[in-house]
Amino acid sequence: MLSIIIPTFQEEKSIKNTLKVINEGLTKEMFEFEIIVVDDNSNDQTKKIISNFSKINSNIHFYLNDSSKGFGNSIVKGIEYSKGIYVAIMMADLSDSVDDLIYYYTTILNNKKLDCVFGDRWSENSVKNYPFFKKVVNRTGNIILMKLFKTNYSDFTNSFKLYKRSALKEISPIISNHFSITLELPLKMIARGYNYKVVSNKWENREHGVSKMQILNSIVTYSLITVYCLIDKYFWNKRLVIKR
Repeated sequence: MLSIIIPTFQEEKSIKNTLKVINEGLTKEMFEFEIIVVDDNSNDQTKKIISNFSKINSNIHFYLNDSSKGFGNSIVKGIEYSKGIYVAIMMADLSDSVDDLIYYYTTILNNKKLDCVFGDRWSENSVKNYPFFKKVVNRTGNIILMKLFKTNYSDFTNSFKLYKRSALKEISPIISNHFSITLELPLKMIARGYNYKVVSNKWENREHGVSKMQILNSIVTYSLITVYCLIDKYFWNKRLVIKR
């Protein structure tokens, strides 16, 4: 089974269509799946919309994030609640494509050695409406990460990825509370030698704008997680040497 985790916060304008599109797309493919929506205690109509959907559709499961507030904490809760062999993380605003999700899933089903499928939004220029300043920061940061972790992958901060649930359990604890979880998960996977495949995915910006202050705050948080993952890599490699 495939588990799709969707963290939400104040998504009343988009979540209904997102759930509808994902549910219909996967149902057509006749996959066994569940959609796990974890809401970060929204104070708009998001919770009501999701609750209503879950009552009429057995594939949709609704939970509240009962731990500390944060995007990352909602994803961790979703992983805990998931029952699938494979887990995908998607955004609530439909910036990620259900067609790409189907491709991710068939890719990992057809290669049992894979532990993860990583999307790359930039390899085929499939990004729409990405703010210029955010793009400069994104591409610079990802190039630095490529050098630090000695990999050819260059879209770490893309949240839309697919993992074996067992692999996610093995890299626990996951310490990122917020969006830096999109960095922590793939960095740990790569550093610990899990098998992954990079595929192109489409992405369309649904935000009205992101302030430079938000971006700068993210840089600080992502930098701290990068340092943590480098430390994790060091001790993981040391552990392997000792075992030999």
